[in-house]
Parts: sequence; structure tokens; C-alpha cells
Amino acid sequence: MKRILKSIQVHSLLYKSMLCLLVCSMYACEPFLETDLPNTQITAETVFADESTTNATLLNVYANLREGGLLTGKDIGVGNLTAHYTDELDLYLTSRANVLVFYENNVLPETPFLEQLWEDSYSQIYALNDIIAYTTNNDQLSKAFALQIQGEAYFLRALVHLYLQQLFGEVPYVTSTNYVENTNIAKSSEEAVFERLIHDLQMAKDLLPEAYPSAERVRPNQAVATALLARVYLYSGAWQQAITQASQVIENPLYRVDLPLREVFLKDSQATLLQFSPGAEGANTYEAANYVFESLPPPRTALTSRLITSFEEQDQRLQEWIGKVGTGETAQYFPYKYQENSNTANTLECSIVLRIGEQYLIRAEAQARLGQLEAAATDVNVIRTRAVLPEVAANTQEQLLAAILQERRHELFTEYGHRFFDLKRFDAADAALSYKNGWESYKIRLPLPEAELVLNPNLQPQNTGY
Repeated sequence: MKRILKSIQVHSLLYKSMLCLLVCSMYACEPFLETDLPNTQITAETVFADESTTNATLLNVYANLREGGLLTGKDIGVGNLTAHYTDELDLYLTSRANVLVFYENNVLPETPFLEQLWEDSYSQIYALNDIIAYTTNNDQLSKAFALQIQGEAYFLRALVHLYLQQLFGEVPYVTSTNYVENTNIAKSSEEAVFERLIHDLQMAKDLLPEAYPSAERVRPNQAVATALLARVYLYSGAWQQAITQASQVIENPLYRVDLPLREVFLKDSQATLLQFSPGAEGANTYEAANYVFESLPPPRTALTSRLITSFEEQDQRLQEWIGKVGTGETAQYFPYKYQENSNTANTLECSIVLRIGEQYLIRAEAQARLGQLEAAATDVNVIRTRAVLPEVAANTQEQLLAAILQERRHELFTEYGHRFFDLKRFDAADAALSYKNGWESYKIRLPLPEAELVLNPNLQPQNTGY
């Protein structure tokens, strides 16, 4: 933590954002110059005295989220890494060492790439803390603009912290821009992290407007904060609160779940709550570039036979969201939710961070855990009906929860770590992953980077097993 925060001080994000405004389009910024500054405070005051430069600062964070760290759609992002860590993807491009250690369940405290994921995440968080600090009580910005920016920053800060917590367990929840304070920050318990997540998302929900700030859903509105809050309540075991928040999203007329499967992942889909802008017109998703292939053997990765055979034969997601190359026993399959694996005249697909289908499954699970079996089955069957599958019955709580876990497997595969987090929440990782030679129970949490423990002893102890 000391190393990354010191680096942030020297290479000011605020100055980079000013450069972005001058030389980049807002959604297609090139990598910024690493320029030492004589006076960061003056630069901050200059940047946040103007709405254009303030906006550019936040857009730079979005670009960083898209291009690196846990939330990128590249093969180094949490979606691809945890899909290999669990039972969704088999790795063929074994020269990709950063992915290989996840595929072999061999992530160690000394793994260099682990340190990079940690540093990237806290760099993003620190930038968001700067934005919150400098837009609060700033009379040089219009009130509506400042509240929108703060709401987005609170939401994004919660989003990154949530992924850190789900991967590592106890982590620091950083809300300050004070370098001295942050160099020695201690870990927060998972329960304390949930409390901070709920606080930040409630702040975001209060600050963000109901309408999206632009025509494309690439920046959050109030419903987006509500959707992530529903997930956090589910993960924390606050079932009734999860139902309440998910219901608000489900009842919002901006969103539709009953779309043809082929339309769910298109750029203009009404199923989308939040997606990342691809950075340039005509660019599409990193996911499609990584997953889609046309010949054998697979050049990078392929879906596991365990995932393919777990689908019901008539499940239309198997036809619409999964691609196939070859025939018979030699056939290989790939995620085909995103189909455009190269540039097109206009952008057709964006990486979707949150979508309405998950909200039905959040509400279904929370209802099932409260014993509201009929209501839970109704929500599961909304998703199953869209996939042209028969309805599940509300027989017992155990059976219905098993059906929900399976439905999440088929609905959310290779999306932002859902499978890993679901196996953790359902205490089902050992049963699902024991076939993997490298799997052991303690690996449900990643190790904390050893370099961070050396720099900041307050992050001790290391996670169990490492």
C-alpha cells in the first residue's frame, strides 16, 4: 500500500486528467504521461475549478477501469481469471503466465501479477477519493454537476472495493487521500467492508439522478447504484434488504428482461444497467477478442466440458450464448455472449457490468433463503422462460437454492467473477472444484500480496493457508 500511494503522489492523476482534456477525446484517452509535479495542491485546485476538467478526471478513471485492474474485459481481468480459477474455462495459451497461475490454482503471495492487481485497484480507489474530496463543498462547480460526479465516484469506489473483498476477504477500505494515514492502514473485517459498501452505495443512490447522464448507459444512474446495493445485501446475508433493492430495479420501466437472447448483450440493450464505453467508435469488447475463435485448437481458451454438459439440452442460451467449432468429441466451445471480436463501422457491443437478469436471481435467492419459495420460483422462472425452459417447482428450500445456483451458472458464466463468488457464498467450491489438481479449500480466498505485507505490517496476518 505504501508503494502504490507514494507512486500516486508523484504521478498526479489530476494533472493527467488535464492533459486528457486537452489532447484526447473524452472516451478514447491514450495512456497518460508520467510527469512529476512541483505542486500537486495547485493542480488539484485548477482541475476541480472547472466542470470540463473535473469531468475529464472522472472519465480517466473509467478508462483505467476498462483498460486495467480487476474490471477490465481483457484476459487479465477478474472475469477471465476467475473463470479459469473455477470450472468455466480451460486454458490453451499456457504462455500467458498471469492466467496460468489462476488456471492451475497456484496463485501465491509472491506472484508478481497479484501485486499488480492490488496496486491497480487501489490506484483507482485513490483517484476516486480525490474526486470525492475535491468536489465536496466546491462552490466553483454547479450543485447538480458536483452531486452527479460524487455519486458516480461513490458507486465506483464501492464497486472496486467489493471485488477486492470477494477475492481477498479482509482488505483495507480506503476513503482518505491522506498519504500518512493510508501508508499504515489496517485491514477491515469482511463485515466492516460490507458496512462501508452499503454506506457508499446509499450515498451514490441519494446523489445520482434517476436518468442516465448520457444516451448510452456508460455512467451510472440511481438504479445502477440500487442494483449493486442489492448484490451487496445478498452477499452480506441481508435477505429482505436485497429483495427490496432488487425489486426497485426490476420494477423500473427503463429495463426489460424479456428480450430475445441475441439482443441481451447489444450496446443498446434494455437489459443493460451499466456498461463500459469501448474507448473509440467502432471498437467492441475485449471479451469477444479474447474468447471468440474460428478454428481448432482454441488459440487462447475454451469453455469446459463440465459447463457445457451442465446445460439442459433445450436451453436456448446454449445455442445463442455459446459458440461451437468442430463436431463430435473434438468440438470446442467458447463464450459467444459478445460476438464482435474486431472493430466494426460503429460500436455494436460494450462490456456489460450490471444487467437486469442478475436482479431477478438476486431476488429469487434472497426469497428462497427466507422461505418464500413460491415467489423465488416465480423469479427463477422469468429467466428460464426467456431461455425456453420448463418452469422449476417450489418444492423444498434446498432444491430451490440448488436450482438458483445452477441458473446463475448458466445465466452469468464468464461475467465478472460471478461463478467464483457464487461458489463461495453457497459453500459449494470444494464440491465443484475438487476435480482440479491444484484446488484446496483455503484457496477460496486469494493470498494478500507479500510485498504489501512487508511494506505495511498492519495488513498482517496473511490469509489462511498461504
